[in-house]
Amino acid sequence: MILNLYKPRGISSFNFINREKRIQGWKKVGHAGTLDPLAEGVLIVLTDADTKRQDEFMKQDKIYVAEILFGAYSESFDLEKDLTYDLIPPVFSENTLLETLTNLIGTLSLPAPIYSAKSVGGKRLYKMAKQGISPFELPTVTSTISDIKLLENTQIELVGKLYPLIKLEISCSSGTYIRSIANHLGEKLGTKGVLYSLIRTKVGSFNASDSQKPALNTV
Repeated sequence: MILNLYKPRGISSFNFINREKRIQGWKKVGHAGTLDPLAEGVLIVLTDADTKRQDEFMKQDKIYVAEILFGAYSESFDLEKDLTYDLIPPVFSENTLLETLTNLIGTLSLPAPIYSAKSVGGKRLYKMAKQGISPFELPTVTSTISDIKLLENTQIELVGKLYPLIKLEISCSSGTYIRSIANHLGEKLGTKGVLYSLIRTKVGSFNASDSQKPALNTV
């Protein structure tokens, strides 16, 4: 079977599909396109004989809705690690923001997040990070950004101050790290940026509106 499941926030893709495997009694299970534990949304799950089609679905384009917080930084580029804040929240015009977003459309090459599954010398980056090992150079990930829409441009109160928070819809190729885009955007705007929330709304022709939302149990 090819299933369009909605992975909830707070569980890894691996644990999510293996929980469903136990519940449904599937013999084999795989998924196409990992979602970080703090992300939610469309996860294509393949069972039994269809696990052989994983590569076919891995290569499909994706759409995300992402919230990005500016003036804050974390080692993981998201909320998995502790945030540090600029003493003075950044200020930039919406025109500057829109221009910066437009410049991202096209081919984009960015370093992979240190807390990611990319490998250096046969070792996963996140495992190296947890051991306190810093690679000499992070591997570069090249992807295609086909469209970016600014959905919201607002502020959020954190540590007693107002920091910019934007919501984007990002259409991109497989393999894009939205956390890296958040960090890159912060740099381009002369500040720091972290991914505040992430929803994958589409993979190929599979939409979040059609996703099955399995019951959150631990059978």
